[in-house]
Amino acid sequence: MSFSIPERSTLKGPNFIRAVFERGAGIPGFISFGIGNPAPEAIPVKAIQDAFDKLVHENPMLLLQYGPMQGDAHLAEQTLHRLVNTHHMNSDGQSLLISVGAGQLLGLVPRTVCEPGDEVYMDAYTFTSGINAVRNTGAIAKGIAMDEFGMIPEALDEAVKSGKGKYVYLIPNFQNPTGITMPLERRKAIYEVASKHDLFIYEDDPYGEIRFAGDYVPTFKSFDTENRVLYAGSYSKTLSAGLRVGFMFGPKEVVDVIQVLKNNCDGQMPLVTQRVVSTVLDNVSYDEQIEEVRRVYKMKWDAMYETFQQYASSKVHITVPTGGMFAWMTMPEDVDCDAFFEACMEHKVGIVPSGAFAADGIPNGRAFRLSYTVPTVETIKEGMKILGELTVQFCGK
Repeated sequence: MSFSIPERSTLKGPNFIRAVFERGAGIPGFISFGIGNPAPEAIPVKAIQDAFDKLVHENPMLLLQYGPMQGDAHLAEQTLHRLVNTHHMNSDGQSLLISVGAGQLLGLVPRTVCEPGDEVYMDAYTFTSGINAVRNTGAIAKGIAMDEFGMIPEALDEAVKSGKGKYVYLIPNFQNPTGITMPLERRKAIYEVASKHDLFIYEDDPYGEIRFAGDYVPTFKSFDTENRVLYAGSYSKTLSAGLRVGFMFGPKEVVDVIQVLKNNCDGQMPLVTQRVVSTVLDNVSYDEQIEEVRRVYKMKWDAMYETFQQYASSKVHITVPTGGMFAWMTMPEDVDCDAFFEACMEHKVGIVPSGAFAADGIPNGRAFRLSYTVPTVETIKEGMKILGELTVQFCGK
């Protein structure tokens, strides 16, 4: 029997991230700045072990039966409390959905609201899964020009004139892949464009708690006076990625429909992981845990940036993130970036070409994403020295 698979189900860009990982996996001494995993030493292992032990031994039947479709009530209460009291979001008319990490939401949102041919607007370079999830519904991922502050409002306003727009997808804090944080003035300008054209905003904020420099910038959701922002967050970057617990907070009439689609796809969320997260939040200071994550990431970013400044070509630009997990290195226009990438691989240093994150399918571009979270400080310095010296070879001092 032969199977016919719709083209929309197979639309995706090149997986440069996996290619870097697979090529480096068999190379002894390979240093990867390519994988965007949380730092192992920032995961509260003992607190998570204690939570598992408590839950399994005190009342295992609570974990071994079906649970509520909408997620664990206590975890939802804890999450909502932080959104309202720490991030100053208004809960009136809103609903909260617990998800399998924030990543599950990337697929649920376009499947809920998009028809084939609809347009979703996103940064020219953004999270790969966000791009592919839109394409797989038959909708069109439209990359919008960026500057050092993120998406350009005027470029968004022009693109929306097609009349096909559904929503704007943004990672406003420590954006993946560029590390850019959108300032408040730019956020308000983007919100005005969305209001003008009656689009909603999908605010994807998995890194938002991991600020290690600069001032806090209010979320889109905190000044959402028109009920047009869906806010997505996650415990993956602050507690554990492997537990896969995220959430979405937004207008009840939209979130409840997303919840129904989720129920039809996977039923309930695993109770074990939800209650582990909830138990950890009950028994440790979440603020102190986040401060530890920030300390580790700042230490590693400082090592990356200081080594880059010491060894890299002055013609190469790198963003200076104030939090999160990524930086964006841009090469001069006359440099053969394919050759530079291969030279890095030959010297056992893995970086990810910008083409992996191009919403409009740009083959490569002139930039590379660097992640500083997984390697040790010593390994970061070693790898960045090699990388910096290669930039001088290709670009001059």
